[in-house]
Amino acid sequence: MADIARLSLPQAARLLAATDPAAARGFLGLDPVTQNGALLVKEMTLRQISVHQVGDALYGHAPNPHQPRQAFVAATEADPTALRAFLGYLAAYRRHTSYVALLPEGSPVTAGFEAGGFVRSGTLPDHAYRSGRYGDVAVYYAARED
Repeated sequence: MADIARLSLPQAARLLAATDPAAARGFLGLDPVTQNGALLVKEMTLRQISVHQVGDALYGHAPNPHQPRQAFVAATEADPTALRAFLGYLAAYRRHTSYVALLPEGSPVTAGFEAGGFVRSGTLPDHAYRSGRYGDVAVYYAARED
């Protein structure tokens, strides 16, 4: 298992832009295909997004402003082991007890979240505008095991 390294926001924006668009689009509500680096950094700052690198994959989290112990999480690869390690990091260092992932339908990382302990809890119909049309977003939920 590779170390979890926190990235600066400009670094994170560059790496997100260089990532496969299928995995990067929708990363915590960001779209590195249509948003430039400066806008990505501004959005990450406003949403208090933190991006970490585990091997070649990017993992991110943002606190839920309505539920301080909950984090929105995202990943660019479908590795359940790395995802569990990242959630352990969030539990230990950020004190998060539950996690929500919003994944566009057909996202290549969905299998990793399902294998990582997330349960699909709903669908937001026509929630995300991508490539000239609106698409559904699946809502996944996980809670820390005590």
